[in-house]
Amino acid sequence: MGRMTNINPAAGTRSRVPANPLGLTGMDHVALPARDPGRAARFYEQVLGGTIYYATGFSEQDRELGRVPHIFVHVGNVLIQVAYPSDGQSFPDPDNPSLWPHWSFGAGPEVLDAMCERLREEGIPFSGPNSHLNVDAVSIYFMDTEGNKLEICTWEPYPTEKTEMLGTPGVTLDYPSLAHQWQPRDAG
Repeated sequence: MGRMTNINPAAGTRSRVPANPLGLTGMDHVALPARDPGRAARFYEQVLGGTIYYATGFSEQDRELGRVPHIFVHVGNVLIQVAYPSDGQSFPDPDNPSLWPHWSFGAGPEVLDAMCERLREEGIPFSGPNSHLNVDAVSIYFMDTEGNKLEICTWEPYPTEKTEMLGTPGVTLDYPSLAHQWQPRDAG
């Protein structure tokens, strides 16, 4: 591959997804490690409006077979699998300041504002709304119960006076400050 240069997409083109020449249709699911898969699934359900699709690893037979507990939750068109990692140690580090890896959900500007309010109501710290240099995207950043890094992003027009541009002096993303101890509203 030759030297890459900046590519700045035209406004309003984010949803124009080119056909994949090999026939791939997109991401089937993302698997995230969880010390407590039940609590993590409840987070995605109660905070992000998810719906539990499939859960396994909880029966006596599953335990006898050594199946780890894991739960699949639909959040919009994204299927998230939360599971105790089979190696017992591949957990995210909520004290790691790196943005990578993170998982982003799409939304319109009104939903982005509503999610800011929802996170405030749930006592979940977040950063943003943040704008980005050379692209018409606005994002908020936060973490789930396990320290998995999440984003909600809109590529639709958003009032610039309501944002701060990431990367400008004094505007940084401090992931360790976004750690929290959210608990489900019920034992579910």
